[in-house]
Amino acid sequence: MDLFWLEETDIPAGSGFVLFGAEHLTAVAVAVIFAAAAALIYRRHEGARKGILAAISILLPLTEVFRIIFLLRTGRFGIGHLPLHLCSLSIIFYPLYAMLRPCRIKKFLGAFSCLVLLPAGLGALLFPDWTMYPVISFMSLSSFIWHTLQITLPLCIWAAGEIRPEPQSVFSSIVFLGLVTVPVYFFDRHFSCNYFFLLWPVPGPFELVYERFGITGYLPALAILVVFIILMTYTVMHFSMKGKQL
Repeated sequence: MDLFWLEETDIPAGSGFVLFGAEHLTAVAVAVIFAAAAALIYRRHEGARKGILAAISILLPLTEVFRIIFLLRTGRFGIGHLPLHLCSLSIIFYPLYAMLRPCRIKKFLGAFSCLVLLPAGLGALLFPDWTMYPVISFMSLSSFIWHTLQITLPLCIWAAGEIRPEPQSVFSSIVFLGLVTVPVYFFDRHFSCNYFFLLWPVPGPFELVYERFGITGYLPALAILVVFIILMTYTVMHFSMKGKQL
């Protein structure tokens, strides 16, 4: 427990967990089982839906608040710890989705959550950028909890059929993601940060893209990869919804 409350710069080298090691795979399995169980309850028990949405909408921001408080108390909070990653959009999108009545905005929020934030959360769980921490540490546990909640809400609304995939949803999600990426890119360049992983990759598919195309081709290739993932997610959603109607 000596390492539990330490930040990355204070963690001794070699204290982290191994990518796809036993600890990592166990944490991913717990996350997937939790999200799947919540989605099953959400689908079968309509009376529980408001409570599940509210819980996720509250717990996500609270997790971020606790993380910031922790970093402030340790004196390690910096410009690289702002909630500016793609996954951080769930802080805004999920509470809005939970509060709004059916409308175009709610429809977009739900579609973006399923098409973008769901695969982003799964990608973060499979290829975490916090492997320098022990699994049982505040920063590691908060990250696993965060991304578990991030995949839970879109899985719930997908399982319940609240969101039905449409080509317009794919287009609007890609356009919105492109629009928010531009200012983040310039922020990264100005402050030497790496939000959205635009300047350098994390281990996993992004790293393979970087190694294959180099620094000049990284961003165009990354954009193509992201669009491909969104299209694949849409395809899976489309056929899963079609199967339910048969």
